[in-house]
Amino acid sequence: MAAPLPVVKAFLVCDQIIHDAQTGKKSIIGVFHELRAERFPAVHPLLWIYANLTDAQGRYAFEIRLVDVARNRVLGTGVPPQIDIPGPLQTTELAAQLRNVALPGPGTFEFHLLANQELLATKAIRVQALRPGSGTPPLAESGGPPEGA
Repeated sequence: MAAPLPVVKAFLVCDQIIHDAQTGKKSIIGVFHELRAERFPAVHPLLWIYANLTDAQGRYAFEIRLVDVARNRVLGTGVPPQIDIPGPLQTTELAAQLRNVALPGPGTFEFHLLANQELLATKAIRVQALRPGSGTPPLAESGGPPEGA
């Protein structure tokens, strides 16, 4: 019998994840939905993917894909180690560091989370072109407009 697909409670892209070895807690720093670059192709030097999963039991082979939505093309993949989840009441966290993420041009890109080759969740990020000298740092992250805006 195949393992049931996990239910995704959170799927985030962020700047950093800090794991406290003493408590086992994870701190998710700098969640973002948008990147900006002056030139393309651009490379984002470092980002993290975080997923919180439940209702799973069995052995899972996870995969993270970066997809260019407009061209329906997979730009890259990452395969974390397989995870054995003992029961559906357990909450499982998956954190993966991605380095030198290549972005061919402005547009919408998605991170896809797969378990045992089945799509579980997607997370879109928008990549925008900046005018040179606009004052905004290249490859700056943005969580969206400030509260109340």
